[in-house]
Amino acid sequence: MSFEQNVFINCPFDEDYRLLLKPLLFSILYIGLEPKISETTSSGNVRVEEIKKLIASSKYSIHDISRNEPLNPGDMPRFNMPFELGLDIGCQSFGTERLKKKKCLILDKERYRYLSFVSDIGGQDIKDHNNDPQRLIAKVREWFATVLNTHLASPTVIWENYTEFITDLNEQLTSEGFNTEEINDLPFSNFILLAKPWIENHN
Repeated sequence: MSFEQNVFINCPFDEDYRLLLKPLLFSILYIGLEPKISETTSSGNVRVEEIKKLIASSKYSIHDISRNEPLNPGDMPRFNMPFELGLDIGCQSFGTERLKKKKCLILDKERYRYLSFVSDIGGQDIKDHNNDPQRLIAKVREWFATVLNTHLASPTVIWENYTEFITDLNEQLTSEGFNTEEINDLPFSNFILLAKPWIENHN
Protein backbone atom coordinates (compact mmCIF):
# COMPACT_ATOMS: atom_id res chain seq x y z
CA MET A 1 0.00 0.00 0.00
CA SER A 2 1.10 3.55 -0.67
CA PHE A 3 1.54 6.54 1.62
CA GLU A 4 -2.00 7.66 0.73
CA GLN A 5 -3.57 4.47 2.15
CA ASN A 6 -1.36 3.85 5.19
CA VAL A 7 -2.62 4.50 8.73
CA PHE A 8 -0.06 4.43 11.54
CA ILE A 9 -1.50 3.09 14.82
CA ASN A 10 -0.01 4.25 18.12
CA CYS A 11 -1.69 2.48 21.01
CA PRO A 12 -1.11 0.27 24.07
CA PHE A 13 -0.55 -3.47 23.71
CA ASP A 14 -1.92 -4.56 27.08
CA GLU A 15 -4.52 -7.31 27.30
CA ASP A 16 -7.41 -4.94 28.06
CA TYR A 17 -6.72 -2.82 24.98
CA ARG A 18 -7.12 -5.81 22.65
CA LEU A 19 -10.88 -5.27 22.97
CA LEU A 20 -10.39 -1.87 21.30
CA LEU A 21 -7.47 -2.55 18.97
CA LYS A 22 -9.09 -5.40 17.06
CA PRO A 23 -12.18 -3.37 16.05
CA LEU A 24 -9.91 -0.41 15.31
CA LEU A 25 -7.81 -2.46 12.90
CA PHE A 26 -10.91 -4.00 11.34
CA SER A 27 -12.53 -0.59 10.82
CA ILE A 28 -9.47 0.77 9.01
CA LEU A 29 -9.41 -2.26 6.72
CA TYR A 30 -13.17 -2.02 6.14
CA ILE A 31 -12.79 1.61 5.06
CA GLY A 32 -10.21 0.45 2.50
CA LEU A 33 -7.05 1.65 4.20
CA GLU A 34 -3.96 -0.16 5.48
CA PRO A 35 -3.16 -0.17 9.23
CA LYS A 36 0.53 0.02 10.15
CA ILE A 37 1.43 -1.14 13.63
CA SER A 38 4.71 -1.91 15.38
CA GLU A 39 4.80 -5.28 17.12
CA THR A 40 8.55 -5.42 17.53
CA THR A 41 9.93 -6.68 20.83
CA SER A 42 13.09 -4.62 20.36
CA SER A 43 13.80 -1.63 22.58
CA GLY A 44 15.72 1.63 22.38
CA ASN A 45 16.88 2.94 19.04
CA VAL A 46 15.72 -0.12 17.07
CA ARG A 47 12.07 0.35 18.08
CA VAL A 48 12.18 4.14 17.69
CA GLU A 49 13.63 3.83 14.19
CA GLU A 50 10.89 1.37 13.20
CA ILE A 51 8.21 3.71 14.53
CA LYS A 52 9.72 6.68 12.70
CA LYS A 53 9.62 4.73 9.43
CA LEU A 54 5.97 3.78 9.97
CA ILE A 55 5.04 7.39 10.75
CA ALA A 56 6.86 8.72 7.69
CA SER A 57 5.22 6.12 5.43
CA SER A 58 1.66 6.90 6.57
CA LYS A 59 -0.54 9.81 5.53
CA TYR A 60 -2.90 9.10 8.44
CA SER A 61 -2.22 8.32 12.08
CA ILE A 62 -4.37 7.30 15.02
CA HIS A 63 -2.95 7.86 18.50
CA ASP A 64 -4.73 6.45 21.53
CA ILE A 65 -3.45 8.16 24.70
CA SER A 66 -5.99 6.55 27.02
CA ARG A 67 -3.52 4.21 28.77
CA ASN A 68 -1.00 6.67 30.21
CA GLU A 69 -1.54 5.68 33.86
CA PRO A 70 0.40 2.87 35.64
CA LEU A 71 -0.90 -0.66 35.12
CA ASN A 72 -0.23 -1.65 38.72
CA PRO A 73 0.26 0.22 42.03
CA GLY A 74 3.88 1.32 42.34
CA ASP A 75 4.49 1.29 38.57
CA MET A 76 5.56 4.40 36.73
CA PRO A 77 3.16 6.10 34.27
CA ARG A 78 3.57 5.08 30.61
CA PHE A 79 4.50 7.80 28.17
CA ASN A 80 5.16 5.81 24.97
CA MET A 81 1.92 6.93 23.35
CA PRO A 82 2.39 10.69 23.96
CA PHE A 83 6.03 10.29 22.87
CA GLU A 84 5.04 8.72 19.54
CA LEU A 85 2.34 11.35 19.11
CA GLY A 86 5.04 13.99 19.51
CA LEU A 87 7.17 12.29 16.86
CA ASP A 88 4.22 12.34 14.47
CA ILE A 89 3.35 16.00 15.05
CA GLY A 90 7.02 16.89 14.62
CA CYS A 91 7.11 14.92 11.37
CA GLN A 92 4.14 16.92 10.10
CA SER A 93 5.66 20.23 11.17
CA PHE A 94 9.25 19.79 10.02
CA GLY A 95 9.05 17.18 7.27
CA THR A 96 8.81 17.37 3.48
CA GLU A 97 5.83 18.90 1.69
CA ARG A 98 4.27 15.44 1.47
CA LEU A 99 4.64 14.86 5.22
CA LYS A 100 3.08 18.22 5.97
CA LYS A 101 -0.15 16.83 4.46
CA LYS A 102 -0.37 14.12 7.13
CA LYS A 103 -3.51 13.93 9.29
CA CYS A 104 -3.81 12.52 12.77
CA LEU A 105 -6.66 11.53 15.06
CA ILE A 106 -6.11 11.41 18.82
CA LEU A 107 -8.28 9.08 20.90
CA ASP A 108 -8.81 9.17 24.66
CA LYS A 109 -11.29 7.52 26.98
CA GLU A 110 -12.75 10.84 28.17
CA ARG A 111 -13.25 13.97 26.09
CA TYR A 112 -11.12 16.48 28.00
CA ARG A 113 -8.94 14.17 30.10
CA TYR A 114 -5.85 15.03 28.02
CA LEU A 115 -5.86 18.55 29.50
CA SER A 116 -4.55 17.15 32.78
CA PHE A 117 -1.38 15.61 31.35
CA VAL A 118 -0.67 16.81 27.77
CA SER A 119 -2.57 20.08 27.29
CA ASP A 120 -0.31 21.24 24.43
CA ILE A 121 -2.21 19.00 21.98
CA GLY A 122 -5.30 21.22 22.22
CA GLY A 123 -6.48 22.10 18.73
CA GLN A 124 -5.83 18.60 17.34
CA ASP A 125 -8.63 16.19 16.37
CA ILE A 126 -9.41 14.49 19.69
CA LYS A 127 -12.26 11.99 20.09
CA ASP A 128 -13.40 10.05 23.15
CA HIS A 129 -14.32 6.35 23.06
CA ASN A 130 -15.15 5.64 26.74
CA ASN A 131 -13.34 2.28 26.38
CA ASP A 132 -16.32 1.15 24.27
CA PRO A 133 -15.31 -0.65 21.04
CA GLN A 134 -18.57 0.19 19.26
CA ARG A 135 -18.19 3.88 20.11
CA LEU A 136 -14.55 3.73 18.96
CA ILE A 137 -15.68 2.44 15.56
CA ALA A 138 -18.17 5.28 15.30
CA LYS A 139 -15.56 7.93 16.14
CA VAL A 140 -12.98 6.53 13.72
CA ARG A 141 -15.55 6.20 10.93
CA GLU A 142 -16.73 9.79 11.56
CA TRP A 143 -13.17 11.12 11.35
CA PHE A 144 -12.27 9.27 8.16
CA ALA A 145 -15.51 10.31 6.48
CA THR A 146 -14.42 13.90 7.11
CA VAL A 147 -10.74 13.72 6.16
CA LEU A 148 -11.39 11.52 3.12
CA ASN A 149 -14.41 13.63 2.17
CA THR A 150 -16.38 10.55 1.22
CA HIS A 151 -19.43 8.56 2.26
CA LEU A 152 -18.63 5.45 4.28
CA ALA A 153 -20.63 2.53 5.65
CA SER A 154 -22.48 3.34 8.86
CA PRO A 155 -20.89 2.58 12.25
CA THR A 156 -23.61 -0.02 12.82
CA VAL A 157 -22.76 -1.85 9.60
CA ILE A 158 -19.04 -1.85 10.41
CA TRP A 159 -19.71 -3.10 13.94
CA GLU A 160 -22.03 -5.87 12.75
CA ASN A 161 -19.46 -7.00 10.19
CA TYR A 162 -16.75 -6.94 12.85
CA THR A 163 -18.72 -9.15 15.24
CA GLU A 164 -19.54 -11.55 12.39
CA PHE A 165 -15.86 -11.68 11.41
CA ILE A 166 -14.80 -12.46 15.00
CA THR A 167 -17.29 -15.35 15.12
CA ASP A 168 -16.02 -16.73 11.80
CA LEU A 169 -12.39 -16.20 12.82
CA ASN A 170 -12.83 -18.08 16.10
CA GLU A 171 -14.51 -20.97 14.30
CA GLN A 172 -11.77 -21.10 11.65
CA LEU A 173 -8.89 -21.00 14.12
CA THR A 174 -10.55 -23.54 16.41
CA SER A 175 -10.93 -25.91 13.46
CA GLU A 176 -7.22 -25.42 12.75
CA GLY A 177 -6.31 -26.54 16.27
CA PHE A 178 -5.86 -23.19 18.03
CA ASN A 179 -6.96 -23.09 21.66
CA THR A 180 -8.72 -20.12 23.28
CA GLU A 181 -5.51 -18.59 24.66
CA GLU A 182 -3.75 -18.88 21.30
CA ILE A 183 -6.69 -17.23 19.54
CA ASN A 184 -6.72 -14.37 22.05
CA ASP A 185 -2.95 -13.91 21.66
CA LEU A 186 -2.99 -13.99 17.85
CA PRO A 187 -0.44 -11.44 16.57
CA PHE A 188 -2.10 -8.34 15.17
CA SER A 189 -0.25 -8.76 11.87
CA ASN A 190 -1.90 -12.20 11.60
CA PHE A 191 -5.29 -10.69 12.52
CA ILE A 192 -4.91 -8.15 9.68
CA LEU A 193 -3.86 -10.89 7.25
CA LEU A 194 -7.01 -12.90 8.02
CA ALA A 195 -9.38 -9.91 8.11
CA LYS A 196 -8.47 -8.62 4.62
CA PRO A 197 -9.87 -11.50 2.54
CA TRP A 198 -12.93 -11.78 4.82
CA ILE A 199 -13.80 -8.14 4.20
CA GLU A 200 -13.23 -8.51 0.46
CA ASN A 201 -15.61 -11.48 0.38
CA HIS A 202 -18.32 -9.73 2.42
CA ASN A 203 -18.45 -6.37 0.62
